[in-house]
Amino acid sequence: MNIHPLTPSRAAEVATLMSTLKPEWWDFEGANQQLQDVQLLATLVGWTLESDGKPKGWILCAQFPGYSTMTIENLGFDAAGTLVMEEPLEPLLRKAEECARQKGYRNLKYVIGSTGMSCHGHPITDYAEELRTLRSNGRAHFDFFRRIGFVPAGFIPNCYGENYHGIIMIKSLL
Repeated sequence: MNIHPLTPSRAAEVATLMSTLKPEWWDFEGANQQLQDVQLLATLVGWTLESDGKPKGWILCAQFPGYSTMTIENLGFDAAGTLVMEEPLEPLLRKAEECARQKGYRNLKYVIGSTGMSCHGHPITDYAEELRTLRSNGRAHFDFFRRIGFVPAGFIPNCYGENYHGIIMIKSLL
């Protein structure tokens, strides 16, 4: 067998394969569109908080219609020159949630770094156990997201450096 790039000229052949193997997931047109339309993968949407006509805070989200999910990509608020990612951003988080609900998405996702968390600084070997015993060691950012309905759902190990993990947080919109 040989490996070839999936180019636009080959998309129709792959779409045929997809729709033949799993017709309950893909018809030819849907598969062909999915292989070529980057707008189906993710589109960006965001909002700002302004004071005196200048941005003071922002939230940037990616929409994944295929997974019925909106993800928070980044956010922040200028608190007198200090980056804050908690309470001052609540209006933007509510706006993102409202947008996701209007589009029929079922989940809002956010990834928080493991700084100040029980999983930080060591390898994760048993993901289920690490998730079950996950604790905040006074991490305000994590505690805030828990208060507004986000639940830790998994890890992206070493995503910010060795033993510096991403904690996948999910808020169900159902």
